[in-house]
Amino acid sequence: MSGVNWLSLLFIIGFIVVHFSAKYWKLSTENPRSPWLSAFGGATIAYVFLYLMPELHKYLEVIKNAVGDSWLSFFGEYTYLLALVGLLAYFGLDSWAKEKKKSEGKGSGSRSTSVFLVHISSFFLYNLIIGYLLIREDFSSQWSMALYFLALAAHFAATDHTLKEIHKKDYDKYGRWFLVAAIFTGWLIGVIFKVHEVIVGIAVSVLAGGILLNVFKDELKEGNLKTYLAFLGGAVVIAFLYMLVN
Repeated sequence: MSGVNWLSLLFIIGFIVVHFSAKYWKLSTENPRSPWLSAFGGATIAYVFLYLMPELHKYLEVIKNAVGDSWLSFFGEYTYLLALVGLLAYFGLDSWAKEKKKSEGKGSGSRSTSVFLVHISSFFLYNLIIGYLLIREDFSSQWSMALYFLALAAHFAATDHTLKEIHKKDYDKYGRWFLVAAIFTGWLIGVIFKVHEVIVGIAVSVLAGGILLNVFKDELKEGNLKTYLAFLGGAVVIAFLYMLVN
């Protein structure tokens, strides 16, 4: 295994530790929202705009070359459209899951389980993509890979708290295991296979939209000056580190 692969495995272990330890952090997702969660959100958003968004332009050219003059050329800005699709899909799914949990109540039985499985499956895909990119993305340096880990580890810490808020004990008992399996499986796929760039471009686009939605929906829900300043601080730190390593 190459040096980069060993480093990526170390970061995968780091992601796994975040998923398993987040339950012990006891950070409030409700009013007043923990400033730490807002700082994590700011860090993630800064990384999306500075790194993932430029990647969409790169993958746009890849997809355009693959599509050529076929009828799919009608859709034009494929990656940006897919980012919108990702945002809308995760927004719809999150809204549906919350609504179903409210309407079913505590004694919901199998129906509540189905909501949990559908919701957590969407985040399984989310983590799968992140794990694959860790090993297969063309980072400019090992420090650039480390920044990817730092920004998305912060994102995992925040989303873990949100998922636990929605699914309570189901998340601690089952959900985090699903997400750990996803992040490791994505990495393992990247070690063994190289997925076609068009598929990676689609995945990155949907991921970018999903991350934007999952951060902003939580921040706007309980926004105040204190959480904004924490969000700003997280964004500034990641932006500074990004400029330092690139």
